[in-house]
Amino acid sequence: MNIKDFNYIAAVVDYGSYSKAAEALFLSQPSLSAYIRNLERQLGFSFFENDKRTLTPEGEMYISYARKIIALDQELMQNIAQLHRLKDNQMRLGITPARSEQYLDALYDRFQQADCSCTLEIQVDTSRRLIEKVLANEIDVILLNQPQKTNGLISRCIFSDRLLLAMQQSNPAIQSAYTVEGDKYRHLPVSALENCCFITFPKGRTVRTVFDQFCKENKLSPHIVQETPHIRTACKLVSRNYGAAFVFNIPSELENLDRTCECFYVDSDCLNIDYSLAYSAASPVGREQKRILQIIRETVSHVHQERYLPKISEKR
Repeated sequence: MNIKDFNYIAAVVDYGSYSKAAEALFLSQPSLSAYIRNLERQLGFSFFENDKRTLTPEGEMYISYARKIIALDQELMQNIAQLHRLKDNQMRLGITPARSEQYLDALYDRFQQADCSCTLEIQVDTSRRLIEKVLANEIDVILLNQPQKTNGLISRCIFSDRLLLAMQQSNPAIQSAYTVEGDKYRHLPVSALENCCFITFPKGRTVRTVFDQFCKENKLSPHIVQETPHIRTACKLVSRNYGAAFVFNIPSELENLDRTCECFYVDSDCLNIDYSLAYSAASPVGREQKRILQIIRETVSHVHQERYLPKISEKR
């Protein structure tokens, strides 16, 4: 038996007829029918009952194993292709839109240096789509904010971040704000947010996942006035006093807040988020790939420390 045997019988089952399966396989119907009859003679049983559509017990068992073998064959070919790319020093990296503005230039610069012979291809997409792509072997590694559903991935934290709450200075909740020595932003107790209106993000987005968990843990029933997929839009709506919004501490995004707004830390541990590098648990990780992953981690960590952390200390 070879992989063609499994693919041919699976096609007949999936398409429900020899003619449609033959068309999908770019074969003539007589050729496909003859191929399967010959396979049945070799195996000593028929795949289908007399109606040519219902699988025999042997056929059902065969197709269940055939699908597993087809999936393993595809995984094998994808992993071999990935190894070839790594031998040719090619890496496909996925990153979210907001974070790309922070790290894209530094990553390209680092991979163009003389001591780094790897070619970097970067795709920008949402966290959910990036996870789907890395699991489908369409990209090799992703940078994402967690928590996310990352079953099937291996994640390595690069640094921990903390969501900020942006709101208008006229919001009554600000009366409860207090200062913590050494922190850039003032703090708000959770109780101050009981009557707040919120601008948030669609279900499935990282900030929304954290926001929902925050409300659940603190037994808040939030009044959501608007959902938006973009942090910039959320900041603009906060500036117009439509409500408060939890946002990432990304300077380029926070610039969309006007001077009448202020950002706060909220006293809740569940608002801390890890920024991680992740790749498929099923993918091969050789010495060269480990070196490339380390370069990505070091570059992102360096940018985070040099561009972001000094700015905090300067303003204290």
